[in-house]
Amino acid sequence: MPTLTPIRNDGLVLVSEPHEAAFTLLMPSGWTNDAQLQRDHELNRVLASAIKPDKSTLIYLGDSRLPLFMEPGPYVDPFVLQFSPHMRIQPYTPADRFFHDYVHQCFGRAPGFRISAVAPSPEMEGTLSTRRPGSIVTSAAITFQHVFQGKPMECRLYGLVLGFSGMWTVDVATVSTVDDLEANCQLALRMLNSRTFHPGFVASRQQLHEHRMAMGRQQNQFIQSMTDLQTQGHQQRMQDIQNFGAANTRMHEERMAQSDASQQSWMAGQAQSDAAHQSWMARQAQDDAMQQSRINAIREEHTVAGADGTTYQVDSHHERYYVNTRDNTYIGAGATTERKDLRKNFGVNPDDYEEVRIVR
Repeated sequence: MPTLTPIRNDGLVLVSEPHEAAFTLLMPSGWTNDAQLQRDHELNRVLASAIKPDKSTLIYLGDSRLPLFMEPGPYVDPFVLQFSPHMRIQPYTPADRFFHDYVHQCFGRAPGFRISAVAPSPEMEGTLSTRRPGSIVTSAAITFQHVFQGKPMECRLYGLVLGFSGMWTVDVATVSTVDDLEANCQLALRMLNSRTFHPGFVASRQQLHEHRMAMGRQQNQFIQSMTDLQTQGHQQRMQDIQNFGAANTRMHEERMAQSDASQQSWMAGQAQSDAAHQSWMARQAQDDAMQQSRINAIREEHTVAGADGTTYQVDSHHERYYVNTRDNTYIGAGATTERKDLRKNFGVNPDDYEEVRIVR
């Protein structure tokens, strides 16, 4: 449970993230409050929810399903995408367009759903603690309605899209209520503005980031060295084979007049050479598999394979994985999550996903 401090004069209580004390934020006293930290590779995202006791108002900050986006271009490194599977390649999308689609995806099937207003949100832009030089910021406030458990709900989504250096991130907050929408929106914005990361946590994450970058550089150097060695070895083997072939041809021409016994002896020597080559190939395949296993352990990843043999790299934090074969994104889930559960648990169409197996 989140750690709470005494109630303030404005009826809010300071809530601390319970596992690492990574951040704090203000939340309404007496509500069902939850604050968590999403830590997926390079993502450190605040997730919070505040639900009024009679469930007449629901406030959600953040969405764990939203990835880190990378704009397409010639400098996109596939290795980076493998190391950070929660990245997605997609052109920068302004907030009004991105969150219009997002609202439809999350709420479009609810009874009575309709969007009544879409406008920029200076309040959401004001939640940015820092703004990088050259960054692109767009925001949106989308007001909509739907029916929840027989109650007409007035709702508003606040969304922010921040682009910088060929990448972009999104932040989101939603408010649903049968009470005063504007008053509860002000409460949600107050919560957003109060998010504060603990300095010690920020320092530790920076140190971890620098360590990971150093490991990535070492891995690149190691892989390049192994590639160079394998290339040199291959070239030498090809030269050896060529030299052997030339010598063998000369020997064959010289021995054409020899007896059948000599010919049979030569054929036996060839069979032994083939067997040795096959043994070497088997050892190479085993070494390649062990190398992939070590790299997967370093990256905290699994290699998974679909029914057609196509392989993918995913994080190693789940028991089962489902891949969208249309855009190569995936969902990690627990051992009991079946494909038919994806719609309920993740809000996606199960028909778009294929379960893949972990390659051991």
